[in-house]
Amino acid sequence: MKLPNTPTTFHIHIPVSVLLSYGDKRLGDIVTHPEGVDGARKELRQMLAEGNQVLVCDSSCDNRNPDGSCAGHPAAKPEAA
Repeated sequence: MKLPNTPTTFHIHIPVSVLLSYGDKRLGDIVTHPEGVDGARKELRQMLAEGNQVLVCDSSCDNRNPDGSCAGHPAAKPEAA
């Protein structure tokens, strides 16, 4: 992955396959879903079927790579003192 020349921030993401390998308690501690862990597993499997290999930990991320990971966002410049 080539990083941009400007300061950039990235959202944290977790591989879907790793999430699916977790037991119910551990998965439930990481993700929430209105239908519980069974609903989460169903949605995670659907994500894999659609080609999304990772779950971004911030649903507001609006710049994604084809695998579902965050492609980066320009970082805010610090204010001069």
